[in-house]
Amino acid sequence: MPYRSEKIPIAGTQHDGRRKLSEEQKQAIKILRKEGYSYRKLAAMFNVSKWTIQSIINPPERPKSKKQSKEYWAEAKRKYRKKKQELYKNGDINNKISKRRPKKPP
Repeated sequence: MPYRSEKIPIAGTQHDGRRKLSEEQKQAIKILRKEGYSYRKLAAMFNVSKWTIQSIINPPERPKSKKQSKEYWAEAKRKYRKKKQELYKNGDINNKISKRRPKKPP
């Protein structure tokens, strides 16, 4: 039986563990760095780690990603579902699912 939290979206909320900064914020960081702000000061301004700022200014070269096995992705999904269930149990996310209105034809 699926968890109740299964259909609750967390994308774009504070519980979303993906992106920390928007593209506009990244551009602002690059501009401020050129003006002479330190990594530490920028990290404090944007409430992220110094490493995050460094990786925006000087992106690390990443090797070509290798294809992951089905078992890897199955485990990743289990961890994600477990995380959402914990957030639901703790009351951090609620059971209200936002319903989008259909787009009006032009």
